[in-house]
Amino acid sequence: MQKVFLTFLFLFISHICSAPNLDFRLGVIKYRSLSDVVNREYHESEFSRFINDLGLRESGNNWLCINSIGCFGEWQFDESTLKYLGYRKVTLKKFKTNPEIFPRELQLKALKTLIKVNLTFLMDYEHFIGDTIKGVIITKSGMIAASHLGGAGSLQKFLNSNGIVNKRDILGTSIYDYLKKFSSYDLE
Repeated sequence: MQKVFLTFLFLFISHICSAPNLDFRLGVIKYRSLSDVVNREYHESEFSRFINDLGLRESGNNWLCINSIGCFGEWQFDESTLKYLGYRKVTLKKFKTNPEIFPRELQLKALKTLIKVNLTFLMDYEHFIGDTIKGVIITKSGMIAASHLGGAGSLQKFLNSNGIVNKRDILGTSIYDYLKKFSSYDLE
């Protein structure tokens, strides 16, 4: 009886410890694929929430908005920024005359391009992510928003000076304000 028990035990353990079968491997592949889809969807929804909230803060999500200093569109682009991004035909004067030259879809495309450009300028500053400056935790989303407000250079000066150089726009909003307000989005 002992031999039968040991044989059964040996077969059971060898079955458990053997290489996974094909069904198990396919299950792992499906799980990883599904996990990738869920992660991608999550980050896309976070990015959408971020750009919606940035537009809300900038213009009340009004793609026709023009502020008192001549920035226009949902995300309040300056004419010089648009020229830098390659939108040379979009000017404040033309936008006032015919807003359809810069519809919301094109504004969104310009915003995404500006974010990519700013992130390129900030690559050497990613090590600040997770640090706390003047009570605010530095996050990627906060850095994107702050560089949208005052440019990547202004954010770099803020980070390098440990918050001492805190540029404000003409309306009084500072780099610190945007770092804090937009710190909670998962854009990693």
